[in-house]
Amino acid sequence: MTQRRQISRTTPSAILKPKRDQLDRINNHLVNLLCERMNVCMDIAELKAAHDIPMMQPQRIVQVLDQLKNQSAKVGLRSDYVESIFRLIIEETCIQEDILIRRCRDLERNS
Repeated sequence: MTQRRQISRTTPSAILKPKRDQLDRINNHLVNLLCERMNVCMDIAELKAAHDIPMMQPQRIVQVLDQLKNQSAKVGLRSDYVESIFRLIIEETCIQEDILIRRCRDLERNS
C-alpha cells in the first residue's frame, strides 16, 4: 500500500520519464539506422547506374518483404505492421535511388 501512495503522489510525467527516455533513445537509433540503410541503398543505386541495371528490382522487394515477415513472426510482431513500415521505407528508397541514377546517367551523357 505504501508504494501505491508514493506513486500516486508522483506526477504521470515523472513515472513515465525513464521509459520515455528509453523510447527517445530507440527512436534516435532507428533514425540513424534508416540513414545507414539509405546510404547503402545509394551505393547500390550508383552501381545500378554504372552497370546499367534497372532501378526497380521487384523480385528483390518481394524477397526482402518475405524475410521481414518471417523475422517479425519470430520476434512477436504482426507481419502486416512490419510490412507496412517497410513498404514506406522501400518507397522512399526507390524515389531516392531513381533521383541518383538519373543524375549519374545525366552526368555520364554530358561528359
